Amino acid sequence: MHLLHYGESSAISWIKQANDCGIKVHIWMQVAYEGGWHALSNRDGSFDYGYINERINQAKYYAGVPGVSGVHFDYLRYPRTAHNYPNAVNSINYFVSNAVSAIKSVNPNCLASAAIMLEPSSMVYYYGQSFSTLSKYLDFIVPMVYKGNHAKNTAWIRDVTGGFVDHSNGAQVWTGLQAYRSDDDETPLSVSELTGDAQTSLNAGAKGVIMFRWGVTSYINFDSLVKSSRSNF
Repeated sequence: MHLLHYGESSAISWIKQANDCGIKVHIWMQVAYEGGWHALSNRDGSFDYGYINERINQAKYYAGVPGVSGVHFDYLRYPRTAHNYPNAVNSINYFVSNAVSAIKSVNPNCLASAAIMLEPSSMVYYYGQSFSTLSKYLDFIVPMVYKGNHAKNTAWIRDVTGGFVDHSNGAQVWTGLQAYRSDDDETPLSVSELTGDAQTSLNAGAKGVIMFRWGVTSYINFDSLVKSSRSNF
C-alpha cells in the first residue's frame, strides 16, 4: 500500500485490520519516480546522494511502521536511459544494498523486494538493473511478466519465470502477473485463466505470485494452487 497517500494514522489503522484478518502488508514505495523520473546518479557519474539517502530513510521509516511485513521497491530503474549515465547500475545497486541494510536494522523480519523489467539482454543497458546483483540483496524479486502487454501466452510465463529462477543469486522469484488483458484492454482475465497463469508460475519455480493490479483482477483461490517440486509457495 502507499502509506503517504492515505496518511500515517489511517494507514496504520488499515494495516492492523488487515493483520487481524491474517493479511500481511507490504508498503509499495516508488524509488526513482516522484511526479516524474529522478535518476539516482548524474551524467558525470556521480551519485545523487541527497536523493538516494532520502529514499533510504523513507524505506527505513516504512520498515518501522507497526504491522508492516515488507517494503516493495517500484520504479527501481532508469526510463530506458541508463546508458546515458556511467554509474546507472552502480547507483541502483548502492541504493538497494543500503536500503535493505536500513530496513533490516529496524526490523530484521521485514522483507525487501523489488519489481524488475524482463529483458535480460537489455536490463543493464536501458534500465540500470543488474539481476545478478540485485538478487544478492533482496529477499524476493518480482519480474513483471505481463503477457498481455507483450502479446504472449502462458507458456511464455513459464519460460520467463524459469529463467529468472535459474539465474537468481539468492532472492526468491515471485512472478508478477498481469491480471487484465493489456494496458489497451483492462478487461480482467477469467478466474480460470489467471489461476492457470499462477499455477504455471509456481511450476516454473516461483515461490509466489503477485497480481497486478488491484481493481482490474478476478479473485482466485490461492489455496487451490499446487506446490511444485521447484516451489515452496
